Amino acid sequence: MKEMIKRIGLLVALLGCLEANVSAQQPLDSTVVSETILPHFKKWTVNEIVKGGRIDAIRQLEDGVILCATRGANRGQLFISENYGITWRFLAKPTDHDITCIAETGNRDEFYVLTGYAEVFRTLDGGRNWSLVKTLTENKNKDGYAAAYAIMYTSNGTLLVTDTDSNGGHIYRSTDKGETWTDKGAVGKKGLYRLEKVGNGLVVNGWDGAIYKSIDDGETWNHVQQLTDTALFATTYSGLARLLQGDQAGNVYRSTNLGDAWEKCAKLEGAADDFVDIGYGATYYGTYTDSKCVYLTLNGGTSWWSLGTLPTVEGDWLDHGITVETPDSIITLSGTNKGFMVRSAFAKAFVQETVAKVNGNYREIDAARKIPFQSAIVGSLVDVTELNEPEDIVTHNGFAYIPCRDGNNVAIIDYRNPQKPVLVHSLRDPDILDAFSVALKGDYLYVLSMTNCRISVYDVRDPNHPAKISAITVGGPGSYLDYYHSNYTRLRKIWIDGDYAYITHSSESKVYILDIRKPERPEIISSFHTGDGAFAALVHNEVLYLAAYGPGSSLITVDVRDKVHPVISSKIHDPDLLKGTCALAIKDDALYVVAYNAGTFWSFDIAEPLSPKISDYIRDPDMRGPGRIAIKDDNAYVLNSINHSLAIIDIKDADKPVIRSYMQDKSLFRVVYGISIDGDLLLLAGRDASNFVVIDLKQVASL
Repeated sequence: MKEMIKRIGLLVALLGCLEANVSAQQPLDSTVVSETILPHFKKWTVNEIVKGGRIDAIRQLEDGVILCATRGANRGQLFISENYGITWRFLAKPTDHDITCIAETGNRDEFYVLTGYAEVFRTLDGGRNWSLVKTLTENKNKDGYAAAYAIMYTSNGTLLVTDTDSNGGHIYRSTDKGETWTDKGAVGKKGLYRLEKVGNGLVVNGWDGAIYKSIDDGETWNHVQQLTDTALFATTYSGLARLLQGDQAGNVYRSTNLGDAWEKCAKLEGAADDFVDIGYGATYYGTYTDSKCVYLTLNGGTSWWSLGTLPTVEGDWLDHGITVETPDSIITLSGTNKGFMVRSAFAKAFVQETVAKVNGNYREIDAARKIPFQSAIVGSLVDVTELNEPEDIVTHNGFAYIPCRDGNNVAIIDYRNPQKPVLVHSLRDPDILDAFSVALKGDYLYVLSMTNCRISVYDVRDPNHPAKISAITVGGPGSYLDYYHSNYTRLRKIWIDGDYAYITHSSESKVYILDIRKPERPEIISSFHTGDGAFAALVHNEVLYLAAYGPGSSLITVDVRDKVHPVISSKIHDPDLLKGTCALAIKDDALYVVAYNAGTFWSFDIAEPLSPKISDYIRDPDMRGPGRIAIKDDNAYVLNSINHSLAIIDIKDADKPVIRSYMQDKSLFRVVYGISIDGDLLLLAGRDASNFVVIDLKQVASL
């Protein structure tokens, strides 16, 4: 197995070396893309799994273990791969009926399959023995389709199944591994098709052309949007709040906010069957009518290129596919209508750079302005499951607490030995969907959930075994500003100062102040509107400083000496140079601020704390997407997500900050959302890289 993994690593490394010789910084011409980029995405390997069969169900059981199942000819069979889809073997035949879907649990010995007769089968020993758990319904579809197409095992251990009742598709729910079921009733107006996990919840589509969403583990479902009057089949979630959805007429729709709102982004030939997300804005799209082409997007669905038909047999098409991620590679596995498995493998660095070059936003910082990054790394770890879109880092006694938005968890990492950081616990709780921010006071960890509008409190005296002690709802959905309506960007950041916590609420453009003297019973004591968004917060000497991102372009100063009656004392607004204000830091009498959309770093004089005065700002072409700040001695460290870099800024003279140098590295790709300093250690959490990196600042200084 180790040798096989080594060979996989060599394969993706070779693929990573295949770079197009093109100019960066401007979008590539479509002809250049077709000639130099597309061939890499057509380098499929083909494996015939079952002659004449149809593979419409495929799931990853764990690590490199993949399971697929058959419909049509040779139906009811399961095949397994233990080397990331390179080779396959027959596993079992639990049924004589079509298998339409598989539900994995994270344990390779326990998984479920669904048949076209709405039968749920379960194994607890890796497929050697099977039991029919339940036949959920008779076929009530009037158009000749199977009775059921989707089964899912959620992160809370709940089983969900959809049916295709033409009078309204039902969802069935079990919280005891299929022993008992609850029929949640008709969700859509017609049959339901595919269930998809989307970060903070679940979505389902179907024949009525609408999207439905649940954020309570499938207990209740809300109609989100009517996209079309034709059937929706293909759907995929690609992280960073982005989804793609295709319909039977060839229309492609996109959501950039976890499925809460959609727009049409393309029209292609052929009816949509499935998407296969590659990552970083690249996605395959298969159609099952007309020429049965596979298409590719490299910009999140805006533009598409045809890759032609599959290299299998005539008339075949991509039926259903998945993406398997390793620390440094992306593997796609797609079952086809004729019983083949089509596989592609890419180095993550190759996909990142290729997508950036195609879209004209790849910018390599000049070597004269950079210092080597790899030589400053002390230790690191990668975990694609537990470090899924980290947003923040707070530290205490050698432990890092990292909220992970897409993972709906807080990763707790022991870095007391910085050479070998270890994940010691992953804190999961239905109250922390969209875990966005964390703060510590003593032995208590406060976790902010953007979706749930909740602050949950945990006793972390033993970081390996956190204990929940309370939770409180703060605000809710809604919008305050006339020009900014959002039911999506809710709670954003938490800052603790003394006995009080300050919570920003973006869609309400509001700040809540909590009394946390009794962590088992935190209490909201006041709130106020900012008038221009609410994102990062920082309190210093009884003054609250606010970065007004979402949608603001302001630095807002608030007198909080009276916590019940806070008073806004100043607002510095600049729709150009402060657009997307999102991070704050203080050293002595200087306040440092970055604005993501403006690409600026600011220094403010706060000798008069309630009336900040502009000292200076930097707008540098290599500081693209500045999003977080950390300060150590006379340096400010600013993360830039757009060109995956870290700016080191000399702030010895606060009135005239100067960029010293940059560190830029592929392992920093979109690392903007997690930074902290502990002594001489700089800690980074990578959003797309799913990594935790420890850097020696003394080594950085020597470079």
